[in-house]
Amino acid sequence: MTAIHVTRLIARPLEEVFAVAQRVESFPDVLPDLDKVTILENDGVGNTVTKWEGTVSLGPLTRKIGWTERDHWDSAQKTCTFDLLSGDMKRFNGTWVFTDTGGGTQVDLQVDFELGIPVLGPMINSMVDKLMTQNCDDLLTALERLSQ
Repeated sequence: MTAIHVTRLIARPLEEVFAVAQRVESFPDVLPDLDKVTILENDGVGNTVTKWEGTVSLGPLTRKIGWTERDHWDSAQKTCTFDLLSGDMKRFNGTWVFTDTGGGTQVDLQVDFELGIPVLGPMINSMVDKLMTQNCDDLLTALERLSQ
């Protein structure tokens, strides 16, 4: 299992950044590896089930991937926790934390994941870890662009 933590200061108000982050269906507009996000369930009080579809390129290999996750957006605490329900990963969960810094919003994204493909060697696993870290960082960059 790999744990990734990325952080970004976004020069926008907390409420605005938190609201933009909840519009996950707009992420494919600004993330090139993400093809589609579909909201399958939304209870209207912060609990959603979302289906994510993307394309992963590792060197000469390109593969479509997908997963479904349950998200809990806590408006009072300004957090989101997510857990894998199904998909191409063995484990995928994490937390978003949004903090008002007085001059903007600090966004922290923690992701724990495991592909669950035992035949992958250390070199391939290292490449996947780097790709996931880059994707998490790209997600915060996209969130910053969408907040402007």
